Amino acid sequence: MTRAHLKAHRTTELAARQVAAGAVGVSVHSAQAARDLAAVGVTDVVVAWPWREPWRWPLYVGAAHELEHFAVHVDDAETITGLGRAAAAAGVQIGVRIDLRHTPAADVLTLARLTESTAGVRLDGVTGYHGPETAEDIKDFSLLGRRHAEELVATAESIRADGIECPVVSAGGTPTALGALSVNGITEIVAGAYATLDAGLAAAGVCDLAEVAISVAGDRADLLADCAQPWDPDSVSVPRDGRLLPGHVCPLAVNLMRGKVEITVIDGGATVDRWLPQGRPDRE
Repeated sequence: MTRAHLKAHRTTELAARQVAAGAVGVSVHSAQAARDLAAVGVTDVVVAWPWREPWRWPLYVGAAHELEHFAVHVDDAETITGLGRAAAAAGVQIGVRIDLRHTPAADVLTLARLTESTAGVRLDGVTGYHGPETAEDIKDFSLLGRRHAEELVATAESIRADGIECPVVSAGGTPTALGALSVNGITEIVAGAYATLDAGLAAAGVCDLAEVAISVAGDRADLLADCAQPWDPDSVSVPRDGRLLPGHVCPLAVNLMRGKVEITVIDGGATVDRWLPQGRPDRE
């Protein structure tokens, strides 16, 4: 299954279309973004960063009231117990996914056991992300995805061997997706850029340049600030048909949101809609 990530376009319109096309749900970075998605009919949302601040817990409870399935990434015991208390007091249950990017291997089983014994939360599964960071990584992104997926699956199996259910094994990343999917036991791919793709992924061989679905006008190169891939820091854009394709789409989405710049949706050469990027961060 694929879970779309809001980070690459920041629009509820496209996220809803991705779910309608078969995505199991959406990943976000804030409870507010989750509630925005609930308002357009998305029912399954995961906050894909292990925020630790206690002031966020009531916000998560509010999102859980509005969504059929709501989960958050975690990497420490205090978040599990504190979130559990807040959720139980409000009469909701929130899923937690142990984020292996930030959790030492020796702590994973401890956190799984704690979740199992804490009211208000349930163990949704384990998750991780290891995207290409260097030119060497991108040479064989499929192998990178496969190796990371094997680590995730082995961790999930160790939790299950302890008698704890671990239903989701989630690997992140568009370029590493095919490698991850070759590993038995991966249940979900969280992919951000697959909705629009970008010039950096085309240069790496993940897609064709003609498949990149988002561009900016030549006189708005300012929107492409910081839009380079980590493995190619000098390339922020590629010219095509009088417009500029982003080297990395995620920073472009942030720039559009911050500048309140609309996305003009074109189909068959005609403008069919205009979308305003959202995905606001949570505030204390």
